[in-house]
Amino acid sequence: MNQLALLVVLFFTLHLSAQESKTFIQGRVFSDTIPVENIHIINKSTNKGTISNKNGDFKIFVSINDTITFSGVQFYKETIIISKQIIDAKFIRIFLIDKINELHEVNLSPYELTGNLITDSNKVKDSVSKVKSDALNFGEMDFSIASISVAKNLDEDRLPDPTDPNMQVGGDIVGLLSMVLKPVIKEASKIGKKKRVQKEEERKYQIQLKTAPQQIREDFGDDFFIETLGISVDQIEGFILHCVEKGINNLFLKNKKIEMIDVFLSESKKYKK
Repeated sequence: MNQLALLVVLFFTLHLSAQESKTFIQGRVFSDTIPVENIHIINKSTNKGTISNKNGDFKIFVSINDTITFSGVQFYKETIIISKQIIDAKFIRIFLIDKINELHEVNLSPYELTGNLITDSNKVKDSVSKVKSDALNFGEMDFSIASISVAKNLDEDRLPDPTDPNMQVGGDIVGLLSMVLKPVIKEASKIGKKKRVQKEEERKYQIQLKTAPQQIREDFGDDFFIETLGISVDQIEGFILHCVEKGINNLFLKNKKIEMIDVFLSESKKYKK
């Protein structure tokens, strides 16, 4: 009986001890420099979570080595491991990368076209021509006049016979339209390609923004933050993230070191207070 009581006491002692090792931390979620709401924050170690508010702020119960995930419909999923530095700071900033959804190019052909402009125009709900209904009827055209004017520059033997009942006028018109529209289609293709390149460059830039804080620390070195700015080693990461809101990432990617140092000097005084 005494052994059972001892086990119960030991169980509750360990349970309370485990609870005491947990602590609340606050955080804020950004996309670039804009706070993001409705981001799901889940502690995978406890299966408990929360959601960021309209200012991107959140609170969550954590302990060292807990795995925290951040996810939203329009963002790539982010996962972090809670470190002692995060516990000590009791605050963390998370930067998510936008998903760039790009549709594949498709060609839609809702009608079974024959290549004859007169026949195909009757299948289209919206009339091809914006003039009279008989605008595409070439039955009354006098081809003899056209053949005389063209014959001045071409060999008459090579001209089509306008009296030939098998001559397909519609097919020639389609070919003419194809020749006219080809430069337009080519230009539209160039515009589409340019947009795809711009989206890819934006995606790469977002990834660079995400990794910039760590690269900034490596580039300047801890001695700069400790000796020049008076920031302790365990606060360097938090200080750099604080400066992200001041546009330090963009300055770093543009290699504007002098402007970065001005921001560091100005913000270090505020941060230490």
